[in-house]
This record gives sequence, C-alpha cells and structure tokens, in this order.
Amino acid sequence: MTPPTEDSFLLLKPDALERGLADHAVDAVRRAGLTVTSRVPVRLTESQVAGIYPQVDPERRPLTAGIIRRYLIGRPAEYVRVSGRDACARVVEVKTTLRRAHSDVLYGNLAHSPDTPDQAASQLLVLAGRGPHAVFTPGPGPWHGWSRQRIETALDVWAADAAAMGTRRPTRWSPLEPSAGRVVRVAVPRRWVIAFDDIAVFLARLAGRDDPGFAVRATLAALYDRDGLPLEAPTTARAEALAGQVTDFGLLATPAAGTDRSQRVARSGTR
Repeated sequence: MTPPTEDSFLLLKPDALERGLADHAVDAVRRAGLTVTSRVPVRLTESQVAGIYPQVDPERRPLTAGIIRRYLIGRPAEYVRVSGRDACARVVEVKTTLRRAHSDVLYGNLAHSPDTPDQAASQLLVLAGRGPHAVFTPGPGPWHGWSRQRIETALDVWAADAAAMGTRRPTRWSPLEPSAGRVVRVAVPRRWVIAFDDIAVFLARLAGRDDPGFAVRATLAALYDRDGLPLEAPTTARAEALAGQVTDFGLLATPAAGTDRSQRVARSGTR
C-alpha cells in the first residue's frame, strides 16, 4: 500500500540556529523526498512549549520543565512545514540523522518533530498560536523536599553557565572532583528511558547532597561528560556497593582509579 500524503514539520531549536544548521536541515528534508511548504521563524511561548511537550508534567518533572523553559522560551527558533508521503516518519529520520551528526555537546538534540500525523496536526496549531492555553511551570509546593524557589534558583544558576559549558568538548558538568582513591564513574546509557528528574534525585541521594543544583549538574555530567560522574568510595566494598546501586537503578557504573582519567565510561547505543 502506498503511504499516505501527510503534513508535518521540523522544529529547529535555538542551538541549531546558533550553529548555522538551518539550511543544512532544510536540504536534508528535501533530500528525503519531502516538499517544504514554509519556513516560519518563531519565539516560543510557555503555552507553546507546553503544547509541544505534553508528556513533560512540570509538577512531576520540574527540573526537565525548568531546563526546557530556559532553553526554548523566547529564544529564536524556526519550524519547517513539510508535506509528502509518510512525512512524519521521514522527518523523524532527518531529525535523528541531524542529531547523530551534530549532537556531541549539551543540548545536541537540535530539533523536534512529531511522531504521528495527529501529533503533527495538534502541534502545528500550537506553533501557529491556535492551540489551547497551557502552563509549563510547576505549582508552589515542594518537590522531593526542595522548595520551588530552591529549584528555580538552582536552574537560574545552571542557565547562566549553560551557554559556555554546553559548547565545550568535552563538557565539564561534574560538581565533584575525582580523588586519588576509589572512584565509581556513573554514566547514563545512550538508550535511556529513565526521566532526567528521577536520575537527578537518585544521584543527589546517592552522593548525600541535599541540593537541586548538585542534582542537575550531576545528571548532566552522567549524560555528557567524557568520564561520567565520579563518586568517591572509601573502600573497595563500598565501591562495589555503589556500583550495584547504580546498575540496579539502570545506569552505567565503571570502577576507576580516582586520578586515572584514561579509563572512560563506555556508553552503548544511541541517545
């Protein structure tokens, strides 16, 4: 059966525009056999971001929502409307290829696209400013013992560093320095399904730090730093116990000497 003609889009995020990838992405869309019907510059509002990321509940995932807000809201972006047979699947492939080629630094997901024609139709209304009003800010209550003010302050501090930190190769987000003793290096697998916020809470508790800023930076280190997040262990038995907790949670754990940065964490799969 011939695939149906569909309408879809590729949203080029601020880092894609800053890195001069817009025309490259549009050429890739055309090479995929799709017709570009328009290119629309946009500065996303909170309501639009909420409509594009309905799966991110700011009450349950305030760190993710806070990072996305600071990353996307009000910054220059562009969405490329396309049409063609099996357009949604083809745009997803373009997005995936773009990420694989250019996502070697923080935020390197560069682009967003819907997975289905229904999502495309709904999100195109959102981008055009005709979607339902929605909020992407958590309520005033605490989350995992952290007040909203503490979380928002920590995210503001993070955002002030993000532009410079996120373009370094390798990045250096870890809030901990490796010691000369026993170290377990923690990393997030490239194929990961655990929510960023859940990883952040886990790592903060594992390190004994009651600090949302530490939690965010520790998670970014586990995601992006070449050597992962170093957790010090006083004994071999404690290192083995830490590694077991990490792997049971679904992350990668690699024992390494604290001063030996040659043993890098191996991440398998594709993020």
